[in-house]
Amino acid sequence: HQFNANATAEVAKAIRQLEQQGADSYILDLRNNPGGLLQAGIEIARLWLDEGTIVYTVNRQGVVGSFEATGQALTRAPLVALVNHGTASASEILAGALKDNHRATILGEKTFGKGLIQSLFDLPDGAGLAVTVARYETPAHYDINKLGISPDIPVALESVEGAEIATETDRQYWAAVQLLTTSNSMVAGAA
Repeated sequence: HQFNANATAEVAKAIRQLEQQGADSYILDLRNNPGGLLQAGIEIARLWLDEGTIVYTVNRQGVVGSFEATGQALTRAPLVALVNHGTASASEILAGALKDNHRATILGEKTFGKGLIQSLFDLPDGAGLAVTVARYETPAHYDINKLGISPDIPVALESVEGAEIATETDRQYWAAVQLLTTSNSMVAGAA
């Protein structure tokens, strides 16, 4: 999957339904998500984050722009985001925003490292030219293109086929479930 124009609405709908059903924690699976629309990645981050920077854009002159949270998070429940080498571009921006704002625990493998903003120009002969005009940095100013996003908890996994996703065979998913179960019971025990 990647983020299309409907992605934000779909994620928001899912969160609202799960909140109504009493969900007390979430797993956001960004594995093998090549990104898609930058704006969707930013808007999805805003569904989880009440405050903080989501991503910085840095152009060749070193001028920094940023996208911020807008105080409209749908839930503050504990969150684990699953990532792997196939997590790229807008989904890396989302993972970086959640990680650097300490909103989610990032679990899995280092992400792909695709963080350049390109402008496409059509040339008269029908060819196209892609020019890199800026790069993305996480809220802690890590250059996504060079570094990718490193997981808080590394869990390796060769590959997971469709039917195995979110089963015990899926080691990354299972590690996330165990993490949320134990951290929730610790939180509840402290209350």
